[in-house]
Amino acid sequence: MDSNRCRRFYLLTHPRSCSNLLVRILSFGDQPNVAQHNIGQGYFFLPSDQLREELKLQGKNVESWTQNEQDQMKQAYQNCFKELQKHVDVAEAEGKIVFVKEHACFMTEPTALSGFLFGSENLKQAPWTVQVPSTYGTEITRSSLNETVLPDEFLQTWLPTFLIRHPALMFPSHYRTILDNLGVDAAYAEGERSEIMTLHWTRVLYDWYSQHLAKPESGSTSDTSWPLLLDADDIINNPDVVVRLCEIVGMDSTKLQFEWKPAKKEYLAQLNNDVSRRMLSTLTASAGIMKEKSSVDIDISIEAKKWREEFGQSEGEKVEGWVRAAIPDYEYLRAKRLRPSSA
Repeated sequence: MDSNRCRRFYLLTHPRSCSNLLVRILSFGDQPNVAQHNIGQGYFFLPSDQLREELKLQGKNVESWTQNEQDQMKQAYQNCFKELQKHVDVAEAEGKIVFVKEHACFMTEPTALSGFLFGSENLKQAPWTVQVPSTYGTEITRSSLNETVLPDEFLQTWLPTFLIRHPALMFPSHYRTILDNLGVDAAYAEGERSEIMTLHWTRVLYDWYSQHLAKPESGSTSDTSWPLLLDADDIINNPDVVVRLCEIVGMDSTKLQFEWKPAKKEYLAQLNNDVSRRMLSTLTASAGIMKEKSSVDIDISIEAKKWREEFGQSEGEKVEGWVRAAIPDYEYLRAKRLRPSSA
């Protein structure tokens, strides 16, 4: 990895993980050495996820997709990569830090999704991989645990920070946004929900990076070991951890914002659809970090009763099942989280 590419930073997140809160605190508009992208500072692969939804392919085995559907999706992934690479090229030409946010599930390739939902025994297709410029090497490879559409050679040019949140807060929150944005039928589609109500994609990508990024050498002046991992509870209850992240990345920590004014109509008008407004609704109505969004002292059994009341018996039980199934991954990842310098 050359010195220029060491300035590529991925923030790999999950829906409803407080990623918008973290982006708000980092205040990219006040960080002149960081390349700007959009309000969310990323989501380059969101269009491919939106196309899957439009074609009704979410939760559907890739082996049953028509050739036309496969062609459309492959082109969509390629277009997403092209836009990401364009952003990187411009940023590096300007000598700026590249800091991009992406939900890990958006980058997950279809055969991995199908294998997770239906088992890999009957999969005939090889994993999908986008084409990348020759600057990444003449031989493009894909190793174990890389379940994204991106080849190893591209992933290795990034330094990643993963963001997680307690599943008992993430998954019910995401379920509510599905109800509000897409309606009851979409929320009840178990296959579609099962591929997102999991921390599997975060864990395997974290483990991939742990195996493929070099550790600091003995005697090195840097004590930072990649990948990094943040827990939303620490952002909420101990925001000094964001200061530490800022310093590691090379951003100006004096520009961080922990308080702000609720969003004005002009800002909301920049959000180009109702889905974006819904996903950002809590943040845009807030004036700073909301301590009550932490998972401190949360009891899944108590919360499960609330979910059954809110979503109905059957759907509430599904949410509880997803939450409990994700706890081992959450605890595994949380044990590796970044702490403030004083911790």
